Amino acid sequence: MTKFVSDDGLIFDLGMNNGDDSAFYLERGLRVVALEANPSLCERAAGRFADAARTGRLTIINAAIWESSGEQTFYINLENDHWSSLDIGWASRNGSACKAVQVQCLTLPQLFSSHGVPFTLKIDVEGVDHMVLGQLHGLPLLPRFVSVEDCRFGYEYLESLARCGYDGFKLFDQSTVEGRIDSITGHRFPQGSSGPLGPDIEGDWLSYDAVVDVYSRTVRDRTGNRLAPRTQWWDIHCTKIS
Repeated sequence: MTKFVSDDGLIFDLGMNNGDDSAFYLERGLRVVALEANPSLCERAAGRFADAARTGRLTIINAAIWESSGEQTFYINLENDHWSSLDIGWASRNGSACKAVQVQCLTLPQLFSSHGVPFTLKIDVEGVDHMVLGQLHGLPLLPRFVSVEDCRFGYEYLESLARCGYDGFKLFDQSTVEGRIDSITGHRFPQGSSGPLGPDIEGDWLSYDAVVDVYSRTVRDRTGNRLAPRTQWWDIHCTKIS
């Protein structure tokens, strides 16, 4: 039977990028394991968070998450590093230029084995989020909270999370994050960050059926046609309630 982690103060930031999410998590007093494939972003984060890294509150891992360990080609988008990905089609969207580098890859079970199962798991790993969700299936111990960036596979993401046993869901509009203030720390969220943690997002947790209904009327219809303007994009948050 699958169990869910009690609050251990640990959060995984999968897809650290410029470190803005990790900065917030550290302000909240959490221990952070941050994974980032782009070596230059890891180098910058090492300087930015030197004190947290030295005291063990932050662990930065320069690697990509994948279906197996080993080395893979990672494509760094030279115009928008948020789009960098193991998937060349994802990384080079809109005809943008990319640079190929070789990176080490880890699986989610490997990360859990090495660093512990986090209370909260944030997933934003352009183009391979579905693979991370797939690796949650069948694990004996799971994070209590998970967030994943929505994309055209949103219905599949919701179904996958529900099959893992998650029964509470929220949708958070990322276009509203800039200027929000965390009520506990006073942290002001910058544009492009993931924003509040799931429990702090306004509104009640919705059942799977209820969130699918909201999603189908807000984000994409049942045939996949986008309903919202491109200026809006979402994260899916979930938890285990019962």
